[in-house]
Amino acid sequence: MKHSLENDTLIRQNLMLIENERRDIAFELHNEIGQNLTAIRTAAQLMHRQSEGRQTHPVAESIVSLTNQIHTSMHRLLHRLHPSILDKFGLFDALQDLMAFAQEYMGLQCHLDVMGDLDALPKDLQLAVYRIIQEALTNAVRHGQATEAEVQLNASANILQVFVYNNGTQLDSDLDVLIRHQSSGIGLLGIQHRVQAWHGDLVFKNLDDGVKLSCSFPLED
Repeated sequence: MKHSLENDTLIRQNLMLIENERRDIAFELHNEIGQNLTAIRTAAQLMHRQSEGRQTHPVAESIVSLTNQIHTSMHRLLHRLHPSILDKFGLFDALQDLMAFAQEYMGLQCHLDVMGDLDALPKDLQLAVYRIIQEALTNAVRHGQATEAEVQLNASANILQVFVYNNGTQLDSDLDVLIRHQSSGIGLLGIQHRVQAWHGDLVFKNLDDGVKLSCSFPLED
């Protein structure tokens, strides 16, 4: 058991190093590329207005369209890299933002149900839970073609339970086989590592109308 706990601690440390690197990349992307992109978009919009009726108008229109597309892509990338709202407002607001993001960009209708005080959870665990739910929703759409999902969190004094339901295609293999599968394994492996790092339990189960992910984390010291 000692070896297992030490291994879980090492996994948690490695995950936090990855998250710190993601946070730094997101910060630089937002502050450097984001500011330059905003300046380009502003200049292009001005050019577009001033070139009305001229030969350069279609060019300006194209630049505006391209910068808008890049801005949208960067917003999606920043959201994936680091959930800044989690740092500012906590897990509940971050999950609400994630649900809205999934609906707008992934076409996934989501419902969030929370019981208990999520703010009392350790910050590192809040980030782990956010990432688990994020990966679960992404996998549901990408590999299960899901259109609806429900996320439930129940936090008590000694245990945190996380459930993610989706109406996508049922799993055709157990978790270990799916993790080894090239197309779906990375996201599932990330979920497994985060659950293991917090000494939790993880179960994927087929339902009559979709798939259910269940995680439980002990909260006692």
